[in-house]
Amino acid sequence: MMKNIKWKNPIFILGNPRSGTSLLRLMLDSHTAIGIPPESHFFLWLEEKYGDWNEVFLEDYLEDLFLSTKFETWNLNKHDLKNFILSNSCNSYSKLTSLVYLFYSINNQSNISYWGDKNSLWVDKLEKIDFYYPNAYYVFIVRDGRDVACSYKSLNKKQMLHKYAPKLDNDVSEIAKKWSFHNIKVDSFLSKISSNNFVKIRYEDLVNKPEETLTNVLKMLGLSLETEQLNYFKRTRESIEPDIFFNWKEKLLKPLDVDNIGKYKNELTNQEIDTFNKIAYEVLKQNSYL
Repeated sequence: MMKNIKWKNPIFILGNPRSGTSLLRLMLDSHTAIGIPPESHFFLWLEEKYGDWNEVFLEDYLEDLFLSTKFETWNLNKHDLKNFILSNSCNSYSKLTSLVYLFYSINNQSNISYWGDKNSLWVDKLEKIDFYYPNAYYVFIVRDGRDVACSYKSLNKKQMLHKYAPKLDNDVSEIAKKWSFHNIKVDSFLSKISSNNFVKIRYEDLVNKPEETLTNVLKMLGLSLETEQLNYFKRTRESIEPDIFFNWKEKLLKPLDVDNIGKYKNELTNQEIDTFNKIAYEVLKQNSYL
């Protein structure tokens, strides 16, 4: 295994959809010691079949891996990945998964220490992460649910037909219920692990105080802030996200915009705001949004 790579200590970005998880992924991935690829779901979807890992299944695994949703956007060479796995002792599903992420990351950055993942499905599979990576790190990002609702409604107006386009609720009541549920569930999970292994941040702080907020996250990993993390939007377009994702992630190509904070005051009706506040009162208050 490569020296200095903490393959047992991945970084998992947690958060409700449209809460800045992609922005956070990009900012962390812009650090020379961190590699977090665009979202893919193979870790979850292949676990049932290959969780009891045996290297004799490698050919079958690679076949299923390259057919996994969104994995094709990583643009990896199957033959090279196979050789990489074979050249690094792989005796468990957790290490196998790490090697796939690391292969992607090392191809893009040679000084990787940490690999990471951003996946909106993790909220329902948190125990799986803990099972395979009991020493993982977590960064939980929360955004004002009323602004999340604005983002949902705005995307729904685009009526995007791409197979990977996010499928989001349009009813404020449903958005409020699910936003509350997701945040409560992640908070509950994190309360059971060591406080040294997670950081909770707010999207609003990441936008308003990016240096301070990122420094707080990096401290957990024993790393220091790098200028490139604040200039994430200056990266080449193809290194930011797969091109097909920009229909709903176009803001990653631009600097941080404080106008994304509190936009619900102008975009939601008073009735919608009242509805959201009533349903999500406790979670809004807990995260200092009320």
